[in-house]
Amino acid sequence: MKTKLFKLSLLLTAFAMLTLSSCKKDDNSTDDSVSAQDHGNISGAMNSVSDDATSALGQVQSLSGKTDGVHIVMCGATVITTDTANKTITINYDGTTNCGGFKRSGTATVTMTSSTQHWKDPGAQLTVTFNGLQVTSIGTGETYTLSGTHTVTNESGGLAWQIMNQVVVNATVIHRHTGQMDVTFPDNTHRTWTVDRTRKFVSSSASGTNVVTVSLYAEGVNNIDATGTNRRGDTFTNSIPTAITSSSTSTACGNNWMRKPTSGNFKHEVGNRSLDIVYGVDANGSPVTSGCPYGYQITFTRAGHQKTKVVQYWQ
Repeated sequence: MKTKLFKLSLLLTAFAMLTLSSCKKDDNSTDDSVSAQDHGNISGAMNSVSDDATSALGQVQSLSGKTDGVHIVMCGATVITTDTANKTITINYDGTTNCGGFKRSGTATVTMTSSTQHWKDPGAQLTVTFNGLQVTSIGTGETYTLSGTHTVTNESGGLAWQIMNQVVVNATVIHRHTGQMDVTFPDNTHRTWTVDRTRKFVSSSASGTNVVTVSLYAEGVNNIDATGTNRRGDTFTNSIPTAITSSSTSTACGNNWMRKPTSGNFKHEVGNRSLDIVYGVDANGSPVTSGCPYGYQITFTRAGHQKTKVVQYWQ
């Protein structure tokens, strides 16, 4: 049996977690960067656990419908129970493994809640229950606790990990993520967050070369993908005006192309204030049209003046 590493979450959480981790430390940033960083950390955690849910269920042939025998390895996580009769599995996190700068402890329960026979079928739906899952930033030591449910709908059919591992070519898989989460912040405040976003996995063959792209975009009105209240009690909205996309054509990035989006925009708004991010720029903040992008540019306002900062992607 062949073993491959399931790397979906490297891209799909990286845009959130790496983007804002440095803002909090920057002398030119506002306190809103703390709110933005919280959003990045929590969204990243939700996405990565959802990735684990789909990949773990992919190990159970009777539930996923997979037939190729490829084994998927999750970061710091193992399946501890499988109940095929009730279409449910339980994932346990070891609390020690570094997964993109974070470690996770506790469990998540994954249940196939649709009437379709397999996860690979169009319209199949999973409910992911966060059982007080703790996510800790290795860099800061801060811990977030997540409780609630996250629903993943396989709108297109197919298996995303087959695209990422190049088991299939010329295929598209679309997952829609919705849910409401109860969050306990590092300062022990409690808030509720709601998300609605879609992720698209595309494999295409051009000139004999297989190209993989992964995009994240919003489903809400005005491109809003998340709403809620931050740890200070202020209402926020987060939007994705342009899909955040990474492509395997960034060969100069090597195996890290999934962590380095080539394009896209993200906006975090609190009241009448906003923090904007543009992905896929060079060291001067100009869009990169070829090669591996340097990083992303942050634009924000402090004391009535607009500021910009270019931050390098993780290596």
